[in-house]
Amino acid sequence: MAVCILIIIFVRHEISYDRYHFYYAEEDIFKVFTIPLIRGDEDTALAEPNSIVISESMAKKYFPDEDPLAKPLQIDQSRLFQVTGVMRDTPPNSHVHFDFLASYISLKGLYVRDGNDYFWGTGNFSDNVTHTYIRLAKDVDLENIRAGIPAFLDRTMGTITDNGGRIIRASEDTTVVFCKVTDIHLHSRTNSELEPNSDSRYVSLFTVIAIFVLFIACINFMNLSTARAAKRAREVGLRKVVGADRRLLTSQFLGESLLIALIAMILALLFVGLSLPYFSSFSGRPLHLGMLLNPLGLLILFGVFSVTGLASGFYPAIYLSAFRPAAILRGEVTRGRRGARMRQALVVFQFAISIALVACVGVVFRQMRYLQTADLGYDRENIALIPADAVIRRDWSTFKQALVSSPHILSATVSKRAPTGRFLDAPGFRANVYGEERIGSIYMPHNRVEHDFFKTYGMKIIAGRDFSIEHSTDATAAFIINQTAVRKLGWKSPEEAIGAPISVPGRSGNIIGVVADFNYESLHNEIVAVVSYIRIPEANTVSLRIAPGRIREALKHAEEVWARLHPESAFRYDFLDDRIAALYRNEVRMMQMFGYFSLFAIFIASLGLFGLASFTAVQRTKEIGVRRVLGASVSNITLLLSKEFTKWVVVANIIAWPTAYFAMSTWLDNFAYRIQVGWAEFVFAGVLTFLIALVTVSYQSLKAGLADPLDSLRYE
Repeated sequence: MAVCILIIIFVRHEISYDRYHFYYAEEDIFKVFTIPLIRGDEDTALAEPNSIVISESMAKKYFPDEDPLAKPLQIDQSRLFQVTGVMRDTPPNSHVHFDFLASYISLKGLYVRDGNDYFWGTGNFSDNVTHTYIRLAKDVDLENIRAGIPAFLDRTMGTITDNGGRIIRASEDTTVVFCKVTDIHLHSRTNSELEPNSDSRYVSLFTVIAIFVLFIACINFMNLSTARAAKRAREVGLRKVVGADRRLLTSQFLGESLLIALIAMILALLFVGLSLPYFSSFSGRPLHLGMLLNPLGLLILFGVFSVTGLASGFYPAIYLSAFRPAAILRGEVTRGRRGARMRQALVVFQFAISIALVACVGVVFRQMRYLQTADLGYDRENIALIPADAVIRRDWSTFKQALVSSPHILSATVSKRAPTGRFLDAPGFRANVYGEERIGSIYMPHNRVEHDFFKTYGMKIIAGRDFSIEHSTDATAAFIINQTAVRKLGWKSPEEAIGAPISVPGRSGNIIGVVADFNYESLHNEIVAVVSYIRIPEANTVSLRIAPGRIREALKHAEEVWARLHPESAFRYDFLDDRIAALYRNEVRMMQMFGYFSLFAIFIASLGLFGLASFTAVQRTKEIGVRRVLGASVSNITLLLSKEFTKWVVVANIIAWPTAYFAMSTWLDNFAYRIQVGWAEFVFAGVLTFLIALVTVSYQSLKAGLADPLDSLRYE
């Protein structure tokens, strides 16, 4: 069996912090992905060192009036590339977007440690830096490929020895997971996705909600159709007398339902076309009506139309066609009360959906508030972030002194990543705990920082001391770990960890301090053990602590410093609180969409209840007139007609509350740090829907109660 395997390895580059998508890739990338080249040769574009392929947009940006092919392109003041190709812009629906593709061979010899070339050996295979794509020949059995992976890992990556001297093969602690490229955006949830993914669970959730809203509308149609049965009873009776059978009548009523559904679908498409620009802006996704005008989209539309028309019309058709002509002609058919139990059950169901949605919105809102206000273990306010390139790293001391010379900038530091970044670098460690050496016994990422990192972020040192410029060895032999690391490594208290020997690849020293736990990553993730040490050459982000109320002045000063010391690069910045907000953008959008769906569902349910209450009031016109003549007040009439409907809403609450509780408890399990589901949201949802139902029904009840009783008695 022939198998064609091509491996492409992407490496993140610092220009990605400059709001561009820069990757290194092997030359076979064009054989694995469909990346059309406008200029250049796919076979040679990435074959040589320092060659680069740029997107059509970047070509227009950097070479607006000339052919970019063979032109030099300076990247980050550190590497000079030659443009060897121009590719079409990556389409929006791709899981990864390319602005720059540099040749992977350019990395050869760039990072050699202990005689091993990091990018050209096996050292980065299990790291978060690389992403491997494989194209298989047609009809290849993936299970055969998967079965051969353990032997491949053992053969290429070798073995390690644990604390007890046991030899561990690579296949024992390395797992290779296969995922189709088409499944990545919705189904892949690894720690190092190339770009933020969506979640199939959200797609499923909103699909279910949309179906519920549509079902509520179908319930309204069924309720009103059966409630108005008496209006069409004579028609049914006469048709049966002149020879129409039940099948013909059922077909007629179903046809009417399908016609209404068709008209509704046309109006819905018109409404969608008008609202899509606003929804696209809200969702952050380019959407257009043309997405539905394809075979699959048209099939979905036809399916929704058919199911809606048939589902909403089936029960009324069966119900109406079952009338007996003799009973109808004798006037024995009750006015819309036959099938009352079914109508009550449907009203209860539609309001249960609405109540559950409102309660879920309340829980989501409270969780979002918690995420936005939770104590992260550091001061998130007034922190500006600036990309740090090679020029900044080489002369950081000069930059820092210039930055903090302004009274508006209280502190400045650099680090491998700022909070909100992922802790993905965990190349190993050795630590001595109570005389026992621990070799990589836990997952412990490395936090590369500068002397004032913890000071700038207001993180609390709970044992030992912080890094200090006054201790010359801090830059080469000092480590600070967090509380979680203390606990997981086995020390009984933070104080006992102070002075313990510890080493990481390329550095040995002692623990000088323990910092209080901090949520560096999203609150979706638990706090992990972290070891921090000074390594400015690997930093990529400058963090500025700005004096309260002095953001404009501080940024103006920082821009002036940048223009003076780094004039060849544009000054860019963003804020830490904006990055924190971005971590939960999907949840915020979900909360907003939940809110809109809930209001829409309640509105549709209320329309149905309004129509049903109107019809009930008409059907009981003579009863209302008699009660008024016998002395019943308007309030008595209103209460009489309202209590029947409002009690259904109470039953709906009893059904909705446990359903919403289960749904929200499951959703909150996605967060390592979460609120507890309380009762307030459920009470609010119940009271809100109860009041809406009461107002809806009371309007018709009051209208009926205020009518002239003489007119009521003359009714029919």
